[in-house]
Amino acid sequence: MNKKSSYVGGEKFNKLSKKEGYRSRAAYKLKQINESHNLIKPNQNILDIGSAPGSWCQVVKETVKGKSKITAIDILPMQPIDGVFFVKKDLLEISDKDFNHSFDLVLSDIAPNISGISVIDSENMIELLNIEIYLINKLLVKGGSFLAKCFHGNSFEHLKSFMKDKFEEVSRVKPQASRASSNECYLIGKKFKN
Repeated sequence: MNKKSSYVGGEKFNKLSKKEGYRSRAAYKLKQINESHNLIKPNQNILDIGSAPGSWCQVVKETVKGKSKITAIDILPMQPIDGVFFVKKDLLEISDKDFNHSFDLVLSDIAPNISGISVIDSENMIELLNIEIYLINKLLVKGGSFLAKCFHGNSFEHLKSFMKDKFEEVSRVKPQASRASSNECYLIGKKFKN
């Protein structure tokens, strides 16, 4: 596959994901982010928050080639992926007692159901981010990394404020596989201060 040519455009990723066996077009968002930021590495404990339908887990699995522990959490069901430990649970019910180890990398592509009312959507995104922040503080190892979706505006500022305080390196990215019209972007935090 020619990586460069497949990463150009927007809606073509829906067709490409079916052709290449990914569960959703979101796989290409993570592939593109990882190409430029090198987050996913072998021998990590990796957590995917809001993992269903599982395309990010697919990307993680193929990137680490069986040399990492991959855990996924979602309240929605997810078809099994060999080598991925799936926890079907509400994020509000998750605690550090659900795991016997901490994580080197936490990924989140989760977002609330969009109402189209920006104030409500922003508030709902901030609520989700607050749950993620709680989990990061409990589960991420010192020196670890965090990748999370947010929306431009209040939720972006909210997440950026947390990351600037808790990570040594923070960067914003919007992969080409995101729809051009989408309000989403991603923040990456590296070197968690704990």
